[in-house]
Amino acid sequence: MNAKILILEDEARMRRLLELVLQEPGYQIQTAADGRQGILLWKSWQPDLVLSDLKMPKMNGLEVLRFRNAHFPGTPFILLTAFGTVETAVAAMKEGAFDYLTKPVDNNQVLELVARALAASNVTHGYSGKMIGSSLVMQQLHRDITMVSATDSSVLITGESGTGKELVAKAIHKAHGGQDSPFIRVNCPAIPQELLESELFGHRRGSFTGALEDRPGAFVAADGGTLFLDEIGDLPLMLQPKLLHVVEQKQVTPVGETQTRRIRVKIVAATNRELETMVGRGTFRQDLFYRLNTLQLQLPPLRHRREDIKELAEYFLQEFGREYGKKTLRLDASTLTRILAYNWPGNIRELRNVMERGCLQCCGEVFSTNLLPEAITRNSTAVEPHSSTGNGFDLAGTEFNLILRALKHCGWNQSRTAEQLGVTRNTLRYRMKKYGIRKA
Repeated sequence: MNAKILILEDEARMRRLLELVLQEPGYQIQTAADGRQGILLWKSWQPDLVLSDLKMPKMNGLEVLRFRNAHFPGTPFILLTAFGTVETAVAAMKEGAFDYLTKPVDNNQVLELVARALAASNVTHGYSGKMIGSSLVMQQLHRDITMVSATDSSVLITGESGTGKELVAKAIHKAHGGQDSPFIRVNCPAIPQELLESELFGHRRGSFTGALEDRPGAFVAADGGTLFLDEIGDLPLMLQPKLLHVVEQKQVTPVGETQTRRIRVKIVAATNRELETMVGRGTFRQDLFYRLNTLQLQLPPLRHRREDIKELAEYFLQEFGREYGKKTLRLDASTLTRILAYNWPGNIRELRNVMERGCLQCCGEVFSTNLLPEAITRNSTAVEPHSSTGNGFDLAGTEFNLILRALKHCGWNQSRTAEQLGVTRNTLRYRMKKYGIRKA
């Protein structure tokens, strides 16, 4: 089913124009003439994206955005604004708007921005269906997932524990083979070494003590779909040659069997270990590393995508509020400040656990500071050292460097840089101003 888009615009002619433009590619459209009517439609229709004018009667676009933040934080929100209110639109982006468009709108720009916002929100996430976060780092990750999903080549996902490697693997699987093809996960360190060969490659009945029946193994089970090898760095050295053979030949031989079976499997491996260092130490085969590392996705830690923390926290608050019958729960300002300042060594997994425990313990309607673990209240100012940008945390590998590299590559041409980054020129200017990026 095509995405559902809600348009909030008080000017009838503009409302109809946007409706026609977005109906052309097949989007489902509902419209409202003011913010209050729009919110009623939002609650009943549950759109995938909202396009809202800034100035409207009864309830303006910023008020609608705050409703979205409180109740539907995962839904992309695009603001329409006149040239004279661009500053307000930029402020709205700080509150979580995906981007803004200035009137009169360009039809192609509308379609491009809507498609990008939907792409950024529709990658499946293991929590309740969506990957949360609209930072440039996350937008680049969405584009990378699309790229690596377009081929049968192996993918290596690297990143700290809790950054969501399995969730990204499932997103790659869905984009590559579809929802109906098999997705098989093998957690390498969780399976006893003596059983891991059988778990991966299968076995014939009677091939070893305890082999009471034939077992197909993970590769055969994943035939036509995706095999996710989680924590591949823990794979015993003795099994690595056989895995290399299967990856190269796309053929598998079960334990105790002489016949090989051809398979078509997309292999996605993940690790929080430094495989190149392990190669140097002789604990991981170099040839296997190169085979698995055909395409690589490096997931940023949460402290390197701080712009997404508020959105994630509010998303989990909404999710667990529904689950535990506390739908009116909200974060107070002091709690949010502590959450934003904390360094999150456990990444998204830690944030999710904190929000779930707080929701369970909360007796009122406000998620207050006393519901946070002592580690957060004690260390919430212990962020990483200041970078030269003065943003209060290490920006290495994040938006600051991403933008700066692109600008230099494009000779500081903002239009070409925005195109390379896959954002609008307005977004690029906003980020440059935020990080104090200027041509030397």
